[in-house]
Amino acid sequence: MNHNIRPLVEELLQLKAKLIPLEATFERKKEEIRSAGADTYEVPGKGKVTVAAATQRAPKGTAIVLDPEKLAIADPKLTASLFELGILRTDTIYSRACKARVEVTPEMA
Repeated sequence: MNHNIRPLVEELLQLKAKLIPLEATFERKKEEIRSAGADTYEVPGKGKVTVAAATQRAPKGTAIVLDPEKLAIADPKLTASLFELGILRTDTIYSRACKARVEVTPEMA
């Protein structure tokens, strides 16, 4: 380990060790306030907590779905025609860009 960053590493571990129980409590309290219902609860001089209404899974419409296994065994002339007509096309798929991940895992006594 680069000794220049050791103090930073130690500080991150100490902070995370303090945050773990706070985050667990925070999540439990969020579960509790959800039962109070959707609303904005304001405490003057401190801030506010907004609880949004829960949403259920609901259909939004339909989409045409391609079965890759059936396409693979389809007549090559049919597949070529579908590409020529523009009904099928290939697009480049990209991975999501993201910052370097930092994971802090303190040893819990």
